[in-house]
Amino acid sequence: MTSSDDRINYLDYAATTPMRNEVLEKMLPYFTQKFGNPSSLYSLAGEARYGVDEAREQVAHVLNSRENEIVFTGSGSESNNTAIKGLASAREVGKGHIVTTSIEHHAVIHPVEQLEKLGYEATYIGVDNTGLVDPEEFASAVRPDTFLASVMLVNNEIG
Repeated sequence: MTSSDDRINYLDYAATTPMRNEVLEKMLPYFTQKFGNPSSLYSLAGEARYGVDEAREQVAHVLNSRENEIVFTGSGSESNNTAIKGLASAREVGKGHIVTTSIEHHAVIHPVEQLEKLGYEATYIGVDNTGLVDPEEFASAVRPDTFLASVMLVNNEIG
C-alpha cells in the first residue's frame, strides 16, 4: 500500500516491524560475521554466545533483575507458551485456575485449552460490542486458586 507520494503506509505492525537503524547497526556483525550457533563449541559460536550473553546482561540491568531470569524466545507465541505452561508447571498438575478473555490471541488461548485438558480450570471473560473487557467482571472471576490472569492491552485484530 503506498500513498500518492510513493511513501509506504505500512499498517501491519502487529505482525512485524521495520528494524531501527540503531538496531541494524548493532546486529550487523551477527548477521554477517558472528553468525555461529551460540549453543555450539566452535570459535564462531563463542562470538555469537558472547553477544547473546551481553544482550542478556543489558536486559537484566534495565529490568533490575538477574541474568538467569532473562529468557530469549523466537516469537511472541513461544513467549506466551513458555510463561503460561511455566506457571502451571510450578503447581500440582491440574490444580489451579486461569482467567483470560474470549478474544485473546491464539498464542494464549491454545496453551490455556491444553491446560484445561490436564484438569486446570479456565474462565473466559467476554467483551462488549467495542471489544472492551469489563474490569469488574474480570476481577470477580479471580479466585484464591487463580494463578494466572491474562488480558491483552490491545487486540491484534480489532485494535
